[in-house]
Amino acid sequence: MNLSKAVDFYLETRRSLGFALRQVGVELRSLVHYAQEVGHTGPLTSSLIMNWAQQPQQCAPSYHALRFEIARRFAQFWLSYQPRTELPPSGRLGPLYARRAVHIYTREEVGALMHAASELGSIHPLRRSTFCTVVGLLDCTGLRISEALGLNEQDIDWSAGVLTIRDTKGGHSRLVPVHASTLDALERYRTLRKKALPSGSTSRLFVSWRGCPLGYTGIQAPFRRLCCKLGWTRPPIPRLHDFRHTFAVRTLLGWYQKGQSPASQLWTLSTYLGHRHLADTYWYLTAVPELMQLCHERFAHAQSWASGGTTHV
Repeated sequence: MNLSKAVDFYLETRRSLGFALRQVGVELRSLVHYAQEVGHTGPLTSSLIMNWAQQPQQCAPSYHALRFEIARRFAQFWLSYQPRTELPPSGRLGPLYARRAVHIYTREEVGALMHAASELGSIHPLRRSTFCTVVGLLDCTGLRISEALGLNEQDIDWSAGVLTIRDTKGGHSRLVPVHASTLDALERYRTLRKKALPSGSTSRLFVSWRGCPLGYTGIQAPFRRLCCKLGWTRPPIPRLHDFRHTFAVRTLLGWYQKGQSPASQLWTLSTYLGHRHLADTYWYLTAVPELMQLCHERFAHAQSWASGGTTHV
């Protein structure tokens, strides 16, 4: 079996187990094309993987590491069928992930962003309402942007106050309870949308002012423009995904301020965010000054208690 058919078999096998592998498929097709360009024949080799993974040369090292890992996992799978397949050592092109600095929004910044969004209504009144409702939903739930944009009207249980998030990252669904004020905001948006677009042809909750399902660019483009208007151009430059980081940090702060134990409740946050592993939740926690101050106060209290000479038998 040649490399192209081997890739097809690999993708078909893993997708039958529930993996989407969209980017993996694109990258492995690129590997096949590269092998054809350089005239490679025979089994998959470490040198072919290394040379392909480092293309294009102007890309970030993290992207090269990602391509390397994708090809290495394929080689590890294909080794069972083709013993002459070479499996390069893991980590040859550096770490797979590099956590970039994130922006943790203050309440004032969120308010400023909503206020600046008033200019979006100059083209169509629905544009401002759509933008503010989506951003508000991200801010108060920590949803992924794709999860928010993928909501359908039937995904909202108005009586129970629960959102059903379907087919999320990892291929599973979850229930997300929301505050009554969040439901009120969603209901106001739905009412305005029906008045502005009475003959809507989509079941999606969030739509463009033309009535089509709202895509990522429909939020990202005005968000970038408003960030520039507000002068948010210094690193770390705010992203829509940073609302998810902000939600995680704000939840942790709330537990500390109420005297609750974050360690005993972290699984709650992890489940709410749709994570299967606590390590994924830790990724979203950032040491903001407010959090460090609370940690300092707790440490000082522990030191004071320890110096009191209390003994335990």
